[in-house]
Amino acid sequence: MTPVISGPTGKELLNAGVKTSVDEACLPVKVFLGHCLTLRNRCDCFLVPRLVNINRKDYICPKFMGLPEMTKQAVGKQPLVIWKSEKNCALGSPQAVPAALRQGFSARRIKKGLQKAEAAFHTYHRLLQQGLFPAEAEQVLGGGAPPAREKNGRRIGLIGHPYCLYDPFLNLGTVNLLHRYGFAVLTPEYFPPRQIEDELQILAKPLFWTMSQRIFGAFRLLCKEKVDGIVYLSAFACGPEALTGELVKREAKALGLPLLHLVLDEHSGEAGLVTRIEAFIDLLQRKRRFSCV
Repeated sequence: MTPVISGPTGKELLNAGVKTSVDEACLPVKVFLGHCLTLRNRCDCFLVPRLVNINRKDYICPKFMGLPEMTKQAVGKQPLVIWKSEKNCALGSPQAVPAALRQGFSARRIKKGLQKAEAAFHTYHRLLQQGLFPAEAEQVLGGGAPPAREKNGRRIGLIGHPYCLYDPFLNLGTVNLLHRYGFAVLTPEYFPPRQIEDELQILAKPLFWTMSQRIFGAFRLLCKEKVDGIVYLSAFACGPEALTGELVKREAKALGLPLLHLVLDEHSGEAGLVTRIEAFIDLLQRKRRFSCV
């Protein structure tokens, strides 16, 4: 099989996803369906993940559990190849590989390929822990040089689900805007998973959702990193973030840490978002000046 990859997210793609999805779907799901629709006439089948859980005792968002069914509804008769991750079937295990992809390959070769993929992922994740963003890490892996940024000691945390943090169309260029203002931007991928897990021990009851754990654990670590403030990007209609957002807000208030919570959906406009971020940055600058007096 030859993989065919969709292009960057754009307005036309998003509109197509909005039209084919139910109203209750969150923005990332609508974007996912839009990407599928752009490939409908360019491929023979779709490779779609069914992520139930990637860690023991916690779960991925239920809307992502149902991606294969929603994709089938959107693309019609084209067949789906489902890569699953659920109990007793880890994401990187040979059992998770769809039967259509295993045909013609020995078990040994499949296992070797998965190990090679895992090694590449760990290399990629180490670059993210150095403060690079996905596109920058891919550039370095391709032999390029990391971007040069001004180092002035100003750092800001950016938390949320990765598909909101790293798609510049979804977040309306938030990362680039923060970089233009001279901030080093730290995200949950900046921290090793083990450190995030340790921060969750303060909770009386474990969080049910994997992404919520990452967001809250990274938030606490960012507080210890003494960032100037934190921007929290969340998707409208995301059920788990209703709880996570409240936990983060209470913790930030108790610590006196400036927090800007931005909710994204298909109606979000760049002008309004930029205005709110600029006002937040102005608040951080005034706070910094007063602390130096």
